[in-house]
Amino acid sequence: MPRRLFDLYQRKRIININANILGSGLLAVVIAKQPVHLIGEWIGEEHPFLITLAAGAVDMVIDVIVYYALHWFANHWNPPWKRARPAGPKRSFFRDASLVQFERAILSPVYYLIAMSLMWYLHKFAGITHSWAFLFAFASGLLVTRVIHTAWGLKTGRFADLPGEAVKDEG
Repeated sequence: MPRRLFDLYQRKRIININANILGSGLLAVVIAKQPVHLIGEWIGEEHPFLITLAAGAVDMVIDVIVYYALHWFANHWNPPWKRARPAGPKRSFFRDASLVQFERAILSPVYYLIAMSLMWYLHKFAGITHSWAFLFAFASGLLVTRVIHTAWGLKTGRFADLPGEAVKDEG
């Protein structure tokens, strides 16, 4: 079963793009939670806006790094149980990953507006610590922009599979 799920993940762009973005976004939030906590302690609880700006910067850097790693994993890694990649159209790793990142950058005002305003609100008015407010708010922004980006990718055909692109099992 895990091999079949991985094959589906590598074969279907709509699945691997969304899984990669959700994975990188959620991993970035989890990884960045502690640095955000430390930065917030350093800046001081009395500056929720500065903490929110710092959280956005930390999240962005970690997210992009993790996304590129997951994109390579989904689209360019040939697992040991696969014999070979089929001949056919291939996507350039950096071009393809950067194009998806560019689309995400276009949607980033929506993401950061939701994530940062919700974080600021939760921290300032709901009494939630800045690191937990960061976790809840940035995960919420991620889910909203996933829906928008998926609809956009389906409409433009960007999430369509190329013929012969998927890894085939010849064994």
